[in-house]
Amino acid sequence: MTYFLVSTVRRHCPPDEPSGYLYLVDPHQQKVIQRSAIIEPLFRELDANPRGGMRGAKGISVRPDQIALANFSMIFRFDPQWNLLGVITHPSCAGVHDILFWEESLWVAAARADLLLQFDLEGHLQRHFYMRQPSPALQALGWRPPTLLNDEIIRKGKIDFRHPQEVEKETYDRAHVNSLCFLSNGDMLVSLGFVFDDKFANLLRLKIRLIQWGVWPLLKTVNHWAQRALGKKQKNMDQNLVVKPAQAKSAIVRITPNGQRSLRLPLHNITAPSHSLLALPNDTAIYLNTSDGSILHIEPERGQLLSNTKVAEHGFLRGVTTMNDHTLLVGNRGELIAFDLATCTVRERWQITNDPNEAVYDIKELPPHYATPPASFAEEFRRQTGYADPSALLDQWSP
Repeated sequence: MTYFLVSTVRRHCPPDEPSGYLYLVDPHQQKVIQRSAIIEPLFRELDANPRGGMRGAKGISVRPDQIALANFSMIFRFDPQWNLLGVITHPSCAGVHDILFWEESLWVAAARADLLLQFDLEGHLQRHFYMRQPSPALQALGWRPPTLLNDEIIRKGKIDFRHPQEVEKETYDRAHVNSLCFLSNGDMLVSLGFVFDDKFANLLRLKIRLIQWGVWPLLKTVNHWAQRALGKKQKNMDQNLVVKPAQAKSAIVRITPNGQRSLRLPLHNITAPSHSLLALPNDTAIYLNTSDGSILHIEPERGQLLSNTKVAEHGFLRGVTTMNDHTLLVGNRGELIAFDLATCTVRERWQITNDPNEAVYDIKELPPHYATPPASFAEEFRRQTGYADPSALLDQWSP
């Protein structure tokens, strides 16, 4: 029997409730086996963003001897019996999205600073790629962002991106580095999920002010009726305004073992970050175009799009893994989708949560020798360390 782990994020949740869960699901019986409350990220109480922000469970990565689970700013390593092996955190590591064990290291997509980070399993930063550095990939994409970080700032953690009051998201998160995978030859594919310039950044700043002033819900209501009057379809996304003063892009960048970067696939007219790169055994890859609700199957050597299948009209695609040789398991808000890659059709879909503010983040298969996860990771952390708050041990985990 094959089970899968599914991490989720809860938007608009009260501060005294879990902001995300880790689900253990049986997709064959469409059944939730376990729902586990996560360990909350550092400084969650300081983040006023109701739409996710620092909340929720993030990336998952599994290997035979251990599993890694992430929140916004920390990665927790457990053995197959869910004993805590260690915690990885660093001032430059925040806005964590997908994580990936590769050989004897853990790679982390750290969106808050446009960084891709490589840690050893003890939590020491080994290597990093600042995705704003000038490269043929960015030149081909037509993106020339300001370079705000250097090697010393990143390695020594001179800016604490984990703390929401130390950095402005719209300044440092301009590529939204959110996923990665490796091909058989060691080349890496990296998702720049949401690439934008100063014009779009100013739009986002305005949106934040409108939220703070309490005007944003009214603007959304006016936009809803304006779209209906114009005969436009509702996509149920805040970014889809009647007037779009700026557009963003997504891109897949290929990085060779010697660090050379090339653009493999650009996506234009993006209104929500694209997500979840997945390398397949034949060295093709999957990428989720969240804006269009489409599953992309690509051949990265030539940047060729093999198929583009729309599976969600009013969704938010995020999280993908393989169920078997030709079936993918894909997350879409609170549901899971079984997608037949051979025929490009949806076989089944089912809800794992009825909370309209809860959405799938990542999906990974759980090896059969692993125990059932604890009902509460927060309580398990308290039991194993003697501390209720992970920040109490922050100094021993920081560089």
